[in-house]
Amino acid sequence: MTAVHRPLSDWVLRVAPAPSPGASPINDGDERADARRLPLFAEGWVRGTAPAGPNRTPVLALHHPRSALTYVELDDCGAPLPVDEAGADLIDRIEVSWPRPEFAPADLAAVTALSPEIRHLLLHRLSQEGAPPPQAFHCLPWEPVTELASAVARLLDGTEPPELSPQALDLGHWVTPAATGVTGPLEQLHEGLTIPDPVLAARGGTALCSGLRAADPARFPTPVRAALAAVVDRLAPVNPFLRHAAALAAVRLAGTASDAFVTTLDSDLPKAAAADDRTVVRRLGDDGPLTVRAEVTAGGRLTVTVELAVEATAERERLLDAYGGVFAPVLVSARGHVSRYWVALEARRRWLSGTLVVPAARGRFEVAAEDAVTGLWGLSGVVPDELLSSLAGANRAGLRVWRDAAERSPAGHPLRRAVRLLDERGGAS
Repeated sequence: MTAVHRPLSDWVLRVAPAPSPGASPINDGDERADARRLPLFAEGWVRGTAPAGPNRTPVLALHHPRSALTYVELDDCGAPLPVDEAGADLIDRIEVSWPRPEFAPADLAAVTALSPEIRHLLLHRLSQEGAPPPQAFHCLPWEPVTELASAVARLLDGTEPPELSPQALDLGHWVTPAATGVTGPLEQLHEGLTIPDPVLAARGGTALCSGLRAADPARFPTPVRAALAAVVDRLAPVNPFLRHAAALAAVRLAGTASDAFVTTLDSDLPKAAAADDRTVVRRLGDDGPLTVRAEVTAGGRLTVTVELAVEATAERERLLDAYGGVFAPVLVSARGHVSRYWVALEARRRWLSGTLVVPAARGRFEVAAEDAVTGLWGLSGVVPDELLSSLAGANRAGLRVWRDAAERSPAGHPLRRAVRLLDERGGAS
């Protein structure tokens, strides 16, 4: 992308020349459009401020010298974004160095002084279009995230947290340019622990582990990383189904990576004397509670066996009830294509276990089992056809888990439809 000045917000308002009376002023009448992508702003614009409101407060603006057009940028509520001349000059300098702006400590301090709305819009555009250094995201309003995470850690410890600020109770979207799938689950986990609601807490904890595993921890300021690490460290004792996912999230927050649950296999097996019995086996795990065995055969079948060590206790029964069925996600990647599967886990005396048999990808492929086991609620957004391959690859015990979960699922849940499709196509009973 070239260094041009375009809107940071998806809503703009023309102030010069003034719009016609009665016309919708936002985006020249097209409120559903994204101003950041309008051809109008392709080139020739200058970043600056314009006076707005009865007090003539300077707000973020774009001016086109040749056409004399001026637009001010709006927040999510349709209000102009106040900014002083120094703030507008700072945004101008960042846009000029697009798409790889450098952020010196003084620049970070200056961006941090901007309003939360402008910081969010600026870093959102940078994350979408540029290649900003991780520390650029430290200027986002992280304090409420640290506050809420600290409260959640105390709740997991069984102690009462202090009263939270309104900002911590509603994190909104302010830090999503740095990472998605973190603040929403953190709020969900907090709500589930506060009500209390075991299902909501399990959903929030599961999504938080997944979101942290996918995030770039370098984008989080040190206090935020520490507060989030305190949460995942306490999740494992409270929810043993999350032990391995919480451990992977903690490792990720520490700035290191683990490939213990990723392996590469090749369906083109080397020749052997007993050709029909040729197999290659990989064991995935890190001496923790989750172990995965991936086996590819000369006949082109991939067998994935999952075992999660969890002793049969009253707490395990409560978790099984909250989950409505336990399913281990497995990703198989080959030549840029990713297939998602879920292994249905049957409860045994000292563990949960399950097996999935599916066609192996041709040639080299990767098997990953890094994500947290999920419950019935974790499958609500999956289309039935995608679930069908996991049902068809389950053994009898696994299929019982699938069918029991389908009976417990609410009307309209995709698992109900997947079970019907399996039966219609003559699947196992």
